[in-house]
Amino acid sequence: MSSTYDAIVSRYLERTKRSRELHDEAKRLLPRGVSSNFRVVDPNPIFIESAVGTTITDADGNRYTDFANAFGALLVGHAHPKIVQALEAQARRGTLHAMPHRLEVSVAKELRARFGQDQWRYCNSGTEATMHAIRLARGYTGRSKVIKFEGAYHGAHDTVLVSNKPPLRLAGLRSRPRRVSWSEGIPQESFVHTLVASFNDLKGVRALFEENPNEVACLILEPIMMNMGVTEPLPDFLPGLRALCSEFGALLIFDEVKTGVKIARGGATEYYKVTPDITVLAKAIGGGMPLAAFGASADIMEELNSLRVIHVGTYASNPITLAAAEVTLKEILTDEAYRRVFALNRRLVDGYSRLIREHGLPCYANGVGSMGTINFRKDVLRDYRDWASVDKHASQAWYLAMLNEGVIPQPPGPDEQWTVTVQHTEADIETHLKAFTRVAPLLKSL
Repeated sequence: MSSTYDAIVSRYLERTKRSRELHDEAKRLLPRGVSSNFRVVDPNPIFIESAVGTTITDADGNRYTDFANAFGALLVGHAHPKIVQALEAQARRGTLHAMPHRLEVSVAKELRARFGQDQWRYCNSGTEATMHAIRLARGYTGRSKVIKFEGAYHGAHDTVLVSNKPPLRLAGLRSRPRRVSWSEGIPQESFVHTLVASFNDLKGVRALFEENPNEVACLILEPIMMNMGVTEPLPDFLPGLRALCSEFGALLIFDEVKTGVKIARGGATEYYKVTPDITVLAKAIGGGMPLAAFGASADIMEELNSLRVIHVGTYASNPITLAAAEVTLKEILTDEAYRRVFALNRRLVDGYSRLIREHGLPCYANGVGSMGTINFRKDVLRDYRDWASVDKHASQAWYLAMLNEGVIPQPPGPDEQWTVTVQHTEADIETHLKAFTRVAPLLKSL
């Protein structure tokens, strides 16, 4: 480790003493002291006291301009007044029904208008939604196999917890990735039907279809690979996947847990003009509440309608979450809000690009819609093998150094991205860029 990095960490430790005390206590009660492995931060995470608007305050009283926004779930920002009002009003009418209610219809109408799928079902997390979408595809096609992409994260269920971040020594050829489980406790039988391809490699996908004739139920992907920063598809990739799935009788699933409503009103379907067979949504549609949904044509959803495929859940369509979703989709995420957020994000991405050039840093910034990141590598990322060469040490230094300057630049980790929200202002963008102006010389001296 360099003396510069040591100085960054030393300053961070000095600023977060109370958070470290809380983390030490939490480690006695929670594995690694956190409630999700994605929240692990070395040397310790910050513990949050409040989050309002664009500002987070931690247990030490430090105030941060937040661009992490709960792993991108908060396109509305923290404690949006309209969300708070909707939650208070609905809580007085009931917090859980486990019975039908008006909000189910209202939100489904809005999702249909945005994404074009006839019918929808609700659940509580992206993991649930991708799991149900895959089951639906298998039921509809009568097939078992699933194609996913190396480096992609589709939730924490066994079928797709494969080749998420495989060590390259185990991963096989770029053109022929091997299946590598991401966790102990997953029997090989659980992912024996999962096939792995490289992102942006249509030839590799075709080969998997041809080697498994009439066996592939679906291909699932994030239209933009969001667990590799912001890795975009090549121009012919999504149309090519659409054509391949149609040719081989498989369903195309867009996992829009992160991209849905964040790159366009209608997500990747609208942005890339490619229509999947099943759309999966979560995170930002809930306005900060735990909500997910999956939608498809009435023909595909007949599998649920006929009870041939099962989808159940006591908390599915929780009225509190749907009250937040209704306000989010109908009142907050307006056309004007999108224009403003996208312009602010472009200003942030362009500002980073300018500063990177000025300081001669070996990295680049890119973004789509409301999201962006720095990739700590000179060449543009196209797939997981490219991402594997990203400088993780520099990314960690950037993250901690930015926190020291009062900005949470994105969630921790080189695979994440920032989110500009409807509550961010031009002043917030300037605060972010001014912080990076102070951090950039440190990165150059690592």
